[in-house]
Amino acid sequence: MSEIEGPENFMATLLKPLYGDRLRENNFDALRLIFASMVVLYHIGVLSQATSLAWSLRVSAAFAVQAFFVVSGFLVTMSFENSSSIKSYISKRLRRIAPAYIAVIFSAALGLSAISTLPLGEYFANREFWRYVAFNLVLSNFSAPDLPGVFQSNYISAVNGSLWTIKIEVAFYCVVPAVVWATRRAGPLKVLATIFIASTIWKLGFNAAANATGLDIYEKLAKQLPGQMSFFAGGAWAYYRTRGGKSISGLVAAAGVIVYALSDGWFHDLSAPLAVTAVVYWAAVAGPRLPPAAKHGDFSYGVYLYHFPLIQAFIALGLFQWSPLTGWMATVTFVVFCAVISWRFVESPSLHRSAVHA
Repeated sequence: MSEIEGPENFMATLLKPLYGDRLRENNFDALRLIFASMVVLYHIGVLSQATSLAWSLRVSAAFAVQAFFVVSGFLVTMSFENSSSIKSYISKRLRRIAPAYIAVIFSAALGLSAISTLPLGEYFANREFWRYVAFNLVLSNFSAPDLPGVFQSNYISAVNGSLWTIKIEVAFYCVVPAVVWATRRAGPLKVLATIFIASTIWKLGFNAAANATGLDIYEKLAKQLPGQMSFFAGGAWAYYRTRGGKSISGLVAAAGVIVYALSDGWFHDLSAPLAVTAVVYWAAVAGPRLPPAAKHGDFSYGVYLYHFPLIQAFIALGLFQWSPLTGWMATVTFVVFCAVISWRFVESPSLHRSAVHA
């Protein structure tokens, strides 16, 4: 051991197991629950239009969703790297996302018949009912967001405006094998930097087209998969750095918060993936350990899936108009209840079967 290289190599040997453990003992469960709760709070404010709940509009749902994409980049890449085969990887991903997603589609389609303005017979015979079920099951939520006679007097009539992110998650799952294959040959930095640049060009280009023409289609295209891959690439980069025994400082994460909060326009589009990656990376594997949020179950996915139709239902029933605070409390209570039921009877059994047959 040389006098120059010895101490560095010795410290690297000590630090590598430390951060290797953070791949298993990390804050991702708590962070996912925090991000899901942020989306819930924002949607309560924007959907209810209650002035007394306007404070919830200060919560950045955009940041929360982008943070989810970074988390997916980290965890899904790790899932593939730890899978014995592509078949095993696909099975794990499908069992994690599909059962609860299918459950929320059918529970909304059936349960909301009770508050539709149409009689039951007309409701279930209506073409829009079947369009909703069919298009949402194949992840084309934008093609049929409404159910017949449901939420027509609400601020917006969509049944579940949060589901647009699920098709992006599934697309992430599909591209991960190719991304990992490329990183094994060219290295993570080169591959993920290329993805980041291409994704950013896509987003900046379509946002510029939207601003120039005023057409919503360009703004929608900017939000689709290529435009979100920069966040996924950031999460994958964080995974490979953590696996290599590296970390990120709290000062970089703090700078990410400042840049995200103060930037706008094209500079925000350019810097947001870097800023969100820095914050999530530090909070997940380098920051102080948070309480074990999944000790009794991983409820974040259920919170995210069920909150939107529940908010919409309480608005349609007049609960927020009668008392915004009561509507807020009822929403939170029922969201937690549905998330627990979803985990206990839908998500956990599916994952358990996956573990048994793996």
